[in-house]
Amino acid sequence: MVIHMLAPMEEVVGYKFIKADSFPRLHAWVKHFSEHPVIKDNVPDYTKVVDFLKIRREFYRNSQQNS
Repeated sequence: MVIHMLAPMEEVVGYKFIKADSFPRLHAWVKHFSEHPVIKDNVPDYTKVVDFLKIRREFYRNSQQNS
């Protein structure tokens, strides 16, 4: 999973994939990695990613209902 998609995906589906209490080292790594200036300056806008994922989720839900 691409790092910039994790937090928006968690927001869209309403589930925390990497919990600090379950995966403390991985959670810390993700947090530090995503806060690094090189990464922070080169990922898409958070809101745009959330909007994109919401549209895709709705598309897949509708396609499953129509099948």
